[in-house]
Amino acid sequence: MPRRKKLPAIPDYKGAGKEPDNLLVQKSNPLLSLSETGLTLAEFKILDAYLGRINSHVPEKRFIRFEKGEIERLLGVVKINAPDLEKRVNNLFQTIKIKDGNKRKGFTLIALFEKAECYQDEDGLWQVDLGASPSAMEYIFNPERLGYLRYNLRNVVKLTSRYSYVLFLYLEQNRHMHLTWDVPLDELKALMRCTADSYKGYKEFNDKVLKKCLSELNDKTDCKFSYEPIKRGRTVKAVRFTLEPLALAEDIPGQMSMDDFPEIMPPSYGDDVYDEEAARRDRICKGFDSAEFSGFTDEQLALLKDLGWSRKRESDVERYRADLVSFPDACQYATAAYLRQTILTAKAR
Repeated sequence: MPRRKKLPAIPDYKGAGKEPDNLLVQKSNPLLSLSETGLTLAEFKILDAYLGRINSHVPEKRFIRFEKGEIERLLGVVKINAPDLEKRVNNLFQTIKIKDGNKRKGFTLIALFEKAECYQDEDGLWQVDLGASPSAMEYIFNPERLGYLRYNLRNVVKLTSRYSYVLFLYLEQNRHMHLTWDVPLDELKALMRCTADSYKGYKEFNDKVLKKCLSELNDKTDCKFSYEPIKRGRTVKAVRFTLEPLALAEDIPGQMSMDDFPEIMPPSYGDDVYDEEAARRDRICKGFDSAEFSGFTDEQLALLKDLGWSRKRESDVERYRADLVSFPDACQYATAAYLRQTILTAKAR
């Protein structure tokens, strides 16, 4: 694909509709490793807003425009001055390390964006034109190849703590595998970048980080959870998280859909024409797009998924993981494979 030398006069996508916070973010698994970098919460919000705006199946259209005060709203300020905006945007152009399990052992260094053009409108509000860099496009577009996490932009826009943002992503990643699990305390601290001596004891880490994350996430997001320390003797060695089940997915008011891109055909499933009904089922559990699951309601499919999750075959998980890399996605496909075989067996009797 030929590289564009400069931003177009009219970006590919402008504005975010009446309900911009309800955009869906699809973040590939390699991009999730950005939590380990020095990106700030404000920069993560700008990146997520970009990911929520693009059509991830159309890499030819990679330029978007934040307008009408969207940048100010994302950063949680009434008005942002030029030096602060320049600092925020400039940090998005720093070289960052991506962990990509699809490549040879080592690391990949990229810049997320190619160019940003910032200017004020007649009301003094900033408009920002932003386009992904060619090296970042493989991690931004067609995330299904790499596995991805999907969440509503509104779940992160109102967050005020980077700790809460990182924990939100971690909890949602794990939701696809289990609702209750234990994580070693040292591993959790490393994830949250809380390795300084001031967080050495569990009490300090709990008071300064976990309690505040619990309050903010339960208050501002769909991710409702609880946690408890797991002790060995008198020492806390791990933290047990418990997630509340999410309500069944529904259409979100204001969410951008394929209707917003009339010139683009929806993604196809194999050689078949795009099937909206199959896509609905696939959103509940990857692999439910096959014909065996047609005719089921969302509630019935969600129940099937819960029943089949613990019975999925390890061999199926490993087989799908070899192709997908993403363990959560592999678990979903393995669950669908088990249930599909069960349905076929039942029909044959």
